[in-house]
Amino acid sequence: MLDEPDIKPRRRYRGESPVERQAARRTRLVAAGLKAFGSQGYGATTVRHVCGEAGLTERYFYESFTNKNDLFIAVYSHCVERVGAALVPALAAAQDTAEAKARALLDAYFGELERDPLFARVLLIEVLSLGPELEHVYRDAMALFTEHLQTDARPLLPRESVVEGRAEIVAAGLVGAIVHVAMRWVISNFERPREEVERGLLDLLLAASR
Repeated sequence: MLDEPDIKPRRRYRGESPVERQAARRTRLVAAGLKAFGSQGYGATTVRHVCGEAGLTERYFYESFTNKNDLFIAVYSHCVERVGAALVPALAAAQDTAEAKARALLDAYFGELERDPLFARVLLIEVLSLGPELEHVYRDAMALFTEHLQTDARPLLPRESVVEGRAEIVAAGLVGAIVHVAMRWVISNFERPREEVERGLLDLLLAASR
């Protein structure tokens, strides 16, 4: 008869398992990465700096991430999730008209950018400084934004484009306009009032929906 394996439960520390503690450390590193990338830029950020910001040694960095690129992907994914968490409920609560959906989308998106300039810079500026091997990170985020517009803000798309199969192209164009204006706004350090920026884009979105 085979001996039963000697399996011992791993110790819990202060009520947390080792897996829970590692997850907590990873969360701290992502938060520290967001602050570092957003304040001093991707190029100037080092693993040592991020670890110092998180209050952790480099040993703990490498238990969750392979390198700085790997951390940036995690930080950027977190930023994209924040955008989705703002957009989806706002669009769901809006009335099913082009103007209501447009206002909800713009308020949620630009409001989130204005609330956290470091997040805005990572989402829209620092991601463009990455090499070709990480281009997919930005492309995937743009594709997801386009999908949100198609599925959650359909009244913004002209009926003909939906019927004739051009909805994705129109949605991608609208997302491109929104993101480009947002980039300029962030680069200018939010020079124009948010209401003015949103009003200009609202005119564009409503014109496209007719």
